[in-house]
Amino acid sequence: MNSAEPVAEHVLELGRSSSSLEEAFTDSYILFNETTRKYMEAYRELEKQFEFLNIKLEKTNHELRQSLEEKDRLSNSLKNILESMSGGVLVVDLEGRITLFNQAAEGITGLPYAEVIGRPYAEVIGLDAGRELSVLHTLESNLSLTNREKDLQLANGRTIPLGFSTALVRDTNGDVLGAVEVFNDLTEVKRLEEQVRRMHTLAALGAMAATVAHEIRNPLGGIAGFATLLERDLAADDPRRRLARKITEGVARLNRIVSSLLSYTRPLTLNTRPVNMVEVVEEAAAFFEIDLERRPENISLQRDYPDLPVDCAIDPEQFQQVILNLLHNATHAMSPGGGTIAVVVGADQRNPSQIQLTIRDQGMGMSLEVQQNLFTPFFTTKEDGTGLGLVTSKKIVEAHGGLIQVESQPGKGTSFIISIPHNA
Repeated sequence: MNSAEPVAEHVLELGRSSSSLEEAFTDSYILFNETTRKYMEAYRELEKQFEFLNIKLEKTNHELRQSLEEKDRLSNSLKNILESMSGGVLVVDLEGRITLFNQAAEGITGLPYAEVIGRPYAEVIGLDAGRELSVLHTLESNLSLTNREKDLQLANGRTIPLGFSTALVRDTNGDVLGAVEVFNDLTEVKRLEEQVRRMHTLAALGAMAATVAHEIRNPLGGIAGFATLLERDLAADDPRRRLARKITEGVARLNRIVSSLLSYTRPLTLNTRPVNMVEVVEEAAAFFEIDLERRPENISLQRDYPDLPVDCAIDPEQFQQVILNLLHNATHAMSPGGGTIAVVVGADQRNPSQIQLTIRDQGMGMSLEVQQNLFTPFFTTKEDGTGLGLVTSKKIVEAHGGLIQVESQPGKGTSFIISIPHNA
């Protein structure tokens, strides 16, 4: 065998191997290119999907921002509306804890927001009027309360009338989140109702007084005339002369009562003009001091006036009638040992637009029952009183757009407080 043959075969085998490698490499290259192409297409598709999702996400974020802004705007708008309301608004959650308490609610109850929020309704507002007259009743029974009334005890001990309504608070799905109570202070409404009632009473009294005055004064005049003649005809030492004088005095007292009744029921006409309240009060106080000098009691008058003028528009003559009446009442309330009557003029601390006049004595004071009937016609605690002095004073003060109040405790004296507007 020729030695060249194995070499040739080996070369031929290498050629075949090289050709196979070249084919394998070519196939691999083609597969790589195809795979790369597919990856590039997939990448471009992913880029498109990413861009699409990015645009969609940006749009969703924009809509979300708008939604949040709208929610904030609505929330702020609702908050501003609640804070602008003149009525109190409070909301409780399902456990009866207060979650909302607007500014008007703070003003009516005298309770600050920070001390109320998150606390139980029963602990903050109280259930003095009964659980059935509270927002908790609505929360428990699912029944709304509409245009109801109750009394609210304030922290300072004062009680005010409230008008209120309640309802459930639900979400968009109708699920109950809590309950709301809307309330208003009815103090001024009750005062106006009482004033209207009193005006109707006055109208009836006026019609009656005119008839009574006509029917009584004529026979009273005859009785007084005959009593005077009888007293004149009796001897000075005759004991019956004293009885005749008692008849005359009784007739005079009846005449005073009739005159006071006519004056009380007659429509009031004011002749107002700009004055300095201090000057009006001082003039009345000076007249009163002249009367004090003739009295046996040791009573002194204490003045407390501001340095600057207190200007207002009032009828000074009629207002002095009110002041003198209150000063004389204070004198009657004092013990035989005397004491001090204080006259104070100044601005109302709770309402700077009001002028306040206070007449305070150190007398026996009054019970709550007496205070409640104090401004009722013909109610009096004095033996020779007509029961029309204070009601007439109240009528004059209210005609000036003012208010007269009394503060008193048995054994601790009495204060009459008159408030009138600066521009009454």
